[in-house]
Amino acid sequence: MNINNDSSEKQDKNEARSYVGYGVAFGLIGGALFSSIIGMFFRFPLIWAFGPGFGMLIGIVVGAVMDSNRKS
Repeated sequence: MNINNDSSEKQDKNEARSYVGYGVAFGLIGGALFSSIIGMFFRFPLIWAFGPGFGMLIGIVVGAVMDSNRKS
């Protein structure tokens, strides 16, 4: 009986994982990379405020869409 309970608990933990955290992390990295590339060509200091923020926003949306597709 313990074997069945352990396998079901592992399966529940795997289903509880979310892609939103990965989206936030990779979005932040992508936004910072975008900001550094754009910052080399244009002298617009606010790009460092908007680039990573928009990257995280896009990452959250992509992670949420991936979660909804996985659960359905």
